[in-house]
Amino acid sequence: MTNITAEVVINSDRRLTLDLELPQDCPTGPATVTLILAPKSASLETGKNKLDELYGKYEGQIWMAEDFDAPLEDFAEYM
Repeated sequence: MTNITAEVVINSDRRLTLDLELPQDCPTGPATVTLILAPKSASLETGKNKLDELYGKYEGQIWMAEDFDAPLEDFAEYM
């Protein structure tokens, strides 16, 4: 299976013709082609993904209590 990504513009007539040059290792003959349409977002235009946008967003705003790992009194009977 070969994955190919192409950016296209869908015109108002809602018709799309693809003319792609396929890689040399792509097999010839009958094939099933699946087309997944996804809206183009700003993150795609800049080459960033959503994780890149979130990385470091909360830096310095989240902290862990010093006694985070201390046993909880509520669970003393289970320990």
